[in-house]
Amino acid sequence: MLILQSEIDGTRVRAIDELVARGARGPSGRPVTFVEDPSRAEVVLHRPEFDRGRLARSFCGNGILFSDGEHWRERRRIMQPSFPPRDPDHHLQDVMWAIPGLVRKFEAAAASGATLGVVEETVRYTVRVLYRGVFGQELPEDHDRIKVILEYFDSIGGVLAATIFPELKLDGRSMTEIRMNASAMDAEVDRLVEVRRAGAADSAENGNDALGRIIEQVGDADGGVGVRDEVRSLLVAGAETTSNTLGFLLLMLAAHPEARTRLEREIDAGSNGASGASGASGTSPFLDAVVFETLRLFPPVWFQTREATAPVTLGDRRLEKDDLVFVSTALIHRHPDLWAEPDSFMPERFLPGSEGAWQPPHRYAFFPFGGGRHLCLGRHVAMHELRIAAREIVRRFQVDIVESTPLAAELGVVLKPGRKIRVRVVERGRTPR
Repeated sequence: MLILQSEIDGTRVRAIDELVARGARGPSGRPVTFVEDPSRAEVVLHRPEFDRGRLARSFCGNGILFSDGEHWRERRRIMQPSFPPRDPDHHLQDVMWAIPGLVRKFEAAAASGATLGVVEETVRYTVRVLYRGVFGQELPEDHDRIKVILEYFDSIGGVLAATIFPELKLDGRSMTEIRMNASAMDAEVDRLVEVRRAGAADSAENGNDALGRIIEQVGDADGGVGVRDEVRSLLVAGAETTSNTLGFLLLMLAAHPEARTRLEREIDAGSNGASGASGASGTSPFLDAVVFETLRLFPPVWFQTREATAPVTLGDRRLEKDDLVFVSTALIHRHPDLWAEPDSFMPERFLPGSEGAWQPPHRYAFFPFGGGRHLCLGRHVAMHELRIAAREIVRRFQVDIVESTPLAAELGVVLKPGRKIRVRVVERGRTPR
């Protein structure tokens, strides 16, 4: 499979630094502009002269995650009621429903002494939340969608990475695998739509799930292409982003035992509360800090692509129509003028201080859920998934990286832990096997 793998030096993903140092070229043949300054990022993410561009759409379709303009506004209007901004707990019940299954996976690993694939199990968990809350369909704890979904994610990530990383080659074998994985995903998307359309789904949202709204309002005027594009977009946005953050969070705690001990003490003291709702509402300062620090160091959307739709000046650079811009979230999150010890895992930087709650040094110094008109629809769901899962795992288990699988990353549309990373799980207070 066409996957760009990268070593991690401390917390730095080596391939990202190498890409920026080497540079890249966009579809126009002109050099890509890497934006590492938060003020310029704000301009790019807000100005109408910048569109999400053709690069991602050519691989991933014209769904809400990759579209722009009037098409994007219409799709956002359709989906927004399923993610009400004034009701951050809207999908809390879906997260709480999926948590026991995740915990049982860790219980089984602890009981047997077997190692656990951190990527597979975190994706399994977020997919269950997504299918129930967004697609209106429940999956069992041991559902078999992981292979299809992960291989599709690998395919689109590999194709995108091959356009900017010259060491990846789209040869005949790679293209055959990509077509096979895309076909398998199309079959799963069609199955989702057929089940939902037939009314056989046990909708957790009483008919207001996003897929139901998409089917009703997008329809089949284009042969179903629009519906399929939106389902694929929601899969990428809702499954492979939060799962990767949860995976990196567990790996960072394993690599930083002092932070893990501090979090264990906070959880043991009951500051998360006994119920899921209190744990999800932000009553655990250090837990939130750990989540935010993980998002800072490893933002799942590590760069945001924009294309100039007209000539425009960005700082000291003149961009022509079709020039490509990479808003480098991963680099802005480590900018030394914005962050003390930017490459260190220091959750305490996000804790409230004497002047109150933590405030970013710039509006776009920290933006893991994007910004501007494309601010992530599902950010509240993602925070529930991260807070509650991290709390329940840390409360019960100690997770350590297996020495034979060193810390590594994979890069494509999203940044994720290396697939080969295995972890060992033990019940807290028990002697490891």
